[in-house]
Order: sequence, then structure tokens, then C-alpha cells
Amino acid sequence: MTASRSSTSGVDEPYGMYAGIPTRVEPPAPVPFAVVMSADVLGWIASAVFLVRLVPQPIKLWRTGVPEGLSAMAALNGVISDVGWVLYGFSVALVPVWAVSVASLVPTVATAGLLLVTTRKVSRPDLIGSAIWLLSVAVAWKLGTLVTVLGLSVVVNHGPQVVAAVRERDLRGISASTYLIALADAGLWGTYGLAVSDPALIAYGVVLLTAALIILGRIWWTQRGGEVALAYSS
Repeated sequence: MTASRSSTSGVDEPYGMYAGIPTRVEPPAPVPFAVVMSADVLGWIASAVFLVRLVPQPIKLWRTGVPEGLSAMAALNGVISDVGWVLYGFSVALVPVWAVSVASLVPTVATAGLLLVTTRKVSRPDLIGSAIWLLSVAVAWKLGTLVTVLGLSVVVNHGPQVVAAVRERDLRGISASTYLIALADAGLWGTYGLAVSDPALIAYGVVLLTAALIILGRIWWTQRGGEVALAYSS
């Protein structure tokens, strides 16, 4: 608690109480307006890059019809997460949250739909994993802890794709452009998180960066392996 007292100069000075002893309290230094504006601009740029990142994958699926290497669980979890963020954005009246989430639903639903059409079947583990995530989001919505659960969405959305990329040898269906853009996405959100001192955004950047590097590395390795096998066969 702070109050004020008159100094010898006749100017009121703020003071607080520490162990019952009046102490001088320095007012917090104001954050420069330019710094606030820079952080806001960075946040909007990061949001735009996030949306751009989602576009190459459904385009590649549409053009090639090749689903090899893609995780159905990751695609379904992405749709569930976006719906959760839309609900959360509306519930707390945060226009940027629900607006970006609604926009991201278009490519995520397209990816999931095209993947289901091209594979024509989804494995039981994929269905179970996505059902558990859907149930978790629904329960969190009911309990009022939705934003806490959605904080795990970056792991839930990208984890299954990392596992699929590591396990499978044929990754022709994965769009490398998606994960090249993800490097910028992770860097921007991580930097924005540092600018606003938000651990959740920093963690998002770290997790996404790690996932993108692993998947890009696996794409490079499997393509290299295919070239070596072709050279030996010829």
C-alpha cells in the first residue's frame, strides 16, 4: 500500500510500509510508447506468418493426393484446437484471438478433410488420441480452464506429426514449405514472448522450432536415402 507525505520542499512524496517503517517507494518507470507499439506490430506479424504457415500443406495435398508421412491425429487435433481457441476468444471477448482462430480453421479443416479423403481410413490410435484431446478441451470448457488446457495445443498439434516423421520412411506427403515457414513462425512468436515477458509464447516458439527442425531433418534424410537407393539400383 502506498500513500503520500509532504517533504521539506512542500511536494508530496510517495511512501510505503516495510515492517511498520515508512519507506520511500519509487514509481515504476513508464514503458516507452515506441516499445509497446513495436511489440504490438511484432505480434500482428507473427499472427500473419502463423496463418501463412498453414496454407502450403492443404495445397500440396490437393495437388498431389499423396498423404504419405502425414499424421491424421495431428490434423484432427489442429481442428479441435482451433475450435477451442475460437470458443475461448469469444468467451473473453478477445477479437484477435477468435478472429485469427476462425481464419486458421479454413486451412486446418481443409488439411484434415483432404487427408481423410486421400487415406480413406484413420487408424484406431489416431482416433483415440484425437478423441482424448477433444474430451480434454470439452471438460476444460465446462470447468472454465480452457485457456490452460489450450496452452498444450502446440505439443498436441505437432507432437504426433513429429512421431510420424521419425517413424515413417516415406514422407512425400509432408509440405516442407510448411515447416520452413514454421521456423519464422517460431522465431517471431518466441521473440514476441520475450518482448512481453510471456513464458507461454516463449515455450510455443521453442516447441514449434524443435518440431520444425526435426521434421525438416527427416524430410532431408529420407529424400537423401531415396537418392542413394536410386543411385545403387542404377
